[in-house]
Amino acid sequence: MKKISIIILIIMLFSIFGLAYAAKLDEFDGPKLDKMWTYRDPAKKGTVTFDKGFLVLDLLAGADLFRQGVDAGVMFLMDPPNLTDFSIETMVNVAVKGNQPPACQVGPMFFNEAKWAYSLWGPYNSGQDIRLEDCIGADYRWRNEAQIAVDPNKVVVDQDVYLKIVKKGDSLEFLAKGKADEDWVSGGVDKKLGPNYKPGTYKIGLYAKSWGGSVNSTFQIGYFDIPEIPKAVSSVGKMTATWAGIKN
Repeated sequence: MKKISIIILIIMLFSIFGLAYAAKLDEFDGPKLDKMWTYRDPAKKGTVTFDKGFLVLDLLAGADLFRQGVDAGVMFLMDPPNLTDFSIETMVNVAVKGNQPPACQVGPMFFNEAKWAYSLWGPYNSGQDIRLEDCIGADYRWRNEAQIAVDPNKVVVDQDVYLKIVKKGDSLEFLAKGKADEDWVSGGVDKKLGPNYKPGTYKIGLYAKSWGGSVNSTFQIGYFDIPEIPKAVSSVGKMTATWAGIKN
């Protein structure tokens, strides 16, 4: 009995240590995409590899993701957590080869495929800004219509750009920062698309897209996280999500 108690205590201490460690939901340490993800690439525009803790996406030109019927972008999708309010966070490097390429955008997303309703947040077109682009069916909303963006004078679009979407009920707030230890800068709050993101109707994740005038491009993604989801230690010591928290 004493031996069993000691074993239980060791397991508890190991778990506490694991939970205290600042791990992310997916740190992209490879060698393949974690089973929590569904990779969506209908036009076969992307190639995924892993390198030193980064997911590396090589994207062919013309991987557009626009109105319903234009579906050549790349998505990494998973079920949202069983929470009304939560956030998704990532770090992207859109300037792997020096500068962000033209006519492209990469970052976190919310996606209701049945209604073709999506909210895309990320650095846009050669670092022009960090902006929201969204759509419902054929109703595509440009940045000047949504008026949600972060100026590159506030958050520089260079090797590391941190991106976050915070969901509170039917509202989404879009944030960015240039370094891990900096404060988040808000691009604004949107309530138009939120009603499309009800339990069982949508996915969350990452996207990459490009359009006319684009070139073949390479992007790195450092991690993806849902901070509100508790983490647990797997059998091989890797920090993973508590599955009950992430599945519907």
